Formats: sequence, C-alpha cells, structure tokens
Amino acid sequence: MYNFLKFTFILLILSSNTVLAAATENYGYPLKNPYAATILGTPKDYKADLPRYNRVPHEQFALKMPDRRPIPDVFWYQRRGLNYAVTAQKEKAPLLFAIAGTGASHKSMKMQLFQRAFYQAGYHVITISSPTFSNFMVNASKTAIPGNLQQDAEDLYRVMQQIINEHPELKVTDYNLIGYSLGASQAAFVARIDEQQKAIGFKKVLMINPPLNLFHSVKLLDQMLTAHIPGGVDNFNAFFKNFMKNVTQFHQDNKKLNLTGEEFFYEAYRNKKPSDSFMQALIGVAFRMSSSDMVFVTDVFNNLGYLVPKNTVLTKTTSLTRYSKASRRLGFNDYINEIYLPYYAKKTGLSRDKLIAQSSLLSIKEYLQKSDKIGLMHNEDDPILMAGEIDTLKSLFPGRSVIYPYGGHCGNMEYKDNVAYMINFFSGGKK
Repeated sequence: MYNFLKFTFILLILSSNTVLAAATENYGYPLKNPYAATILGTPKDYKADLPRYNRVPHEQFALKMPDRRPIPDVFWYQRRGLNYAVTAQKEKAPLLFAIAGTGASHKSMKMQLFQRAFYQAGYHVITISSPTFSNFMVNASKTAIPGNLQQDAEDLYRVMQQIINEHPELKVTDYNLIGYSLGASQAAFVARIDEQQKAIGFKKVLMINPPLNLFHSVKLLDQMLTAHIPGGVDNFNAFFKNFMKNVTQFHQDNKKLNLTGEEFFYEAYRNKKPSDSFMQALIGVAFRMSSSDMVFVTDVFNNLGYLVPKNTVLTKTTSLTRYSKASRRLGFNDYINEIYLPYYAKKTGLSRDKLIAQSSLLSIKEYLQKSDKIGLMHNEDDPILMAGEIDTLKSLFPGRSVIYPYGGHCGNMEYKDNVAYMINFFSGGKK
C-alpha cells in the first residue's frame, strides 16, 4: 500500500476580460494531452534552467502552535509540530510564502520548484503543507476537517504569522504569496483575510491552476477512478497488477533508463501510448490516496465514528491495516457528503447548496475582480475543470490572467515559459 503511494507520487511529479496573450504565443510545452501532462509533468529538455535542489539552502523546521489540540497517540510521529521549510537569502530580500496542493507536503516536488526558482530570483521562500495534509491537520487546523476555504485560510494565516515571529533573523523587504491547485484557491482567501486584518501585507499573490469550485473538481477526480477502472475500486488490484506488468516489461526492454527517473515515464508514454481512460484512472488513484488518508485523520482526530468506531483508542502499536483498506474505498465525494457537509451544516446552519457555493471562487468574486495584486496562471485543458469554468475564471481576473493552451493540471509548472512568467509576475516585469 505505502509502496504504491510512493510510486503514484512519482507519476504525478513526472504531477474587460483581457488575457495576457503574449506569454502563450508560440507556446512550446510538448505534451498536448491533458492527462499525460498531469502525470508526466515537464520533460527534462523543456524545463527551466534552475539550480539543483541540493544546491539551494533549505532548512526544515517544526512549529508548535500555541493553541494546538491534544494529539491522539496514533499520531505520535506528528507531535514534533507543523513541518515547514525556509530557504533564506544572505541579505535583505522579498519573501514568498508557498502553499501546497491537495494532500501535498511542504517539501513536495512542486514546492521544491518554488524554492529553486525563487531563490535563484533573489527571494526568501517559506513552504507550507496543504491543510489537507495530515501533518497540517494534526498540528495547525482548528477543525481537522479541511475543505472550507475560509477556515483553511484562517488556519494558514495564523501559521504564517507564527512563522514570521519565529524567524526574526530574516530581513524582509516585502511579503508575497503563491499556491498551486487547492493551495491556489486557499491563497486567494488568505489574501482577502490579510487585507482585512493587515497583519502581514502581501504585495502580490499568484494562483496556479486553482479549481473554480472545489466540489465540482473533486467530483471529476472521483469519476476518473470510478469510471475508468472497470468495476471501480473493487477491481483496483487487477488494474494495478496489469499496470505493473506493463511497466516491468518496458523496463526490461529499456534497461538503460532509470526506473524511478522522469525519462523512464516519458519514454514509456511515448512508446506505449496509453489510452486517455487509463491515464485518467491513474490520476484518480493518486488523488484517492490523498482523500483516504484525509478521511482517516479527520475521523480519528474528531472521534466521528465514521471509519473507526467511536471512542476506539488507537495507539502507536495498533495495526491500522483494516482501516487503511477501508479508507481506500472512500473518495472525496464520500468525505464531502458524509463528513464535511454534516459538520459544517450543523456548525453554520447553512444548507448544502450554500455550503457548496462557499467552496467556489465565485463566493469572493467582487474581491478577486477588484484586487490588482492577485494574478492567475492556468491551462485551457485542465482536466479538473468542468466545461466553461476556465472562461469564468478568466472573468475573475480582468487583465491579470495568463492562460496557456495546454499543460493539464499543473503539468507545465516547470516549463521554462511558465517559470519565467512566475518570476516576472512578482518582480514587476511582464513577458
């Protein structure tokens, strides 16, 4: 189970309404299939020229929030605190906070991209895990029931203020914010809170591939699994066994390629030409791993009795195998319908429709349309958007969006044009 999770993460790594058209003219990103782009990312020869990760200074820290809730014994390994990383310049410099996407940690490959790119550009960089990541849920979430963009943003904003207090040695000229996928949506809400509370004062905010409506996107992700593995989750083992058979055979035929390297998966894609259906299933499986872990943490931390019977005491020696197997059958829709909506309906008194509407960027439409400091970078073919949603997103950022013709969901983030645009956005230049 855990070996597969690691393997899937490798796959994801390889994971007026004016639009800034100049940045997309003669766009050379090579993968025009949105599912292939989402899985494979950017091939080596097309990546931005950046320093290697091990050549960029980065120090890991653990933050203990003053109001942290008691942590159940089963999460003993999380008690050190909220993990985050600081990449610091030697001199005074602007600082960039980066928020990870769904289920991702502060040191995921995309967060390392921000560290490498913005350190080279002269920024301090602080990377923070997604509020849907277990370490954040246990150490920094007020509810440990992520998905409410306002609540998640409040948690993130408290964390950012605390981190600033922890690092007086950083000499900062101004503060900036970036996020990808769900982290991009949360960044918008964090920026809005900041304008109300004025505790940090973000100069610029860039959102990369956010969903328009979180519930719409998770529905699409669940469908990628259930609709494209024959028999759905019940037939997962056979699906994965066949996948590994094909990987093994290709490796035997191409022994010079590193099995865990990017080139291996890119060449496998070019040679095997997997179907769209197969690639959608892989994407769905990867996100299923995130949702199942989230459900387990939420259930145990709040003693909900959904997956684990109420008042069951789980210790660090308790076998979690049966809970792990059961959780793999649960998708984001299960989480939303069985945990999230009942909790927030009781807490707020709002209807299902109103709660779903709150998960959309349209709920802060007026703020986004008027805030000149917030920009959008997205792709026309992003598979986590429903039909027409990319046009709605464009309307929220008049004159402040760049929409690439292809790149899937965050697949082109390492492409040289995209990295150049990110840097130019914050530095004040335009490409």
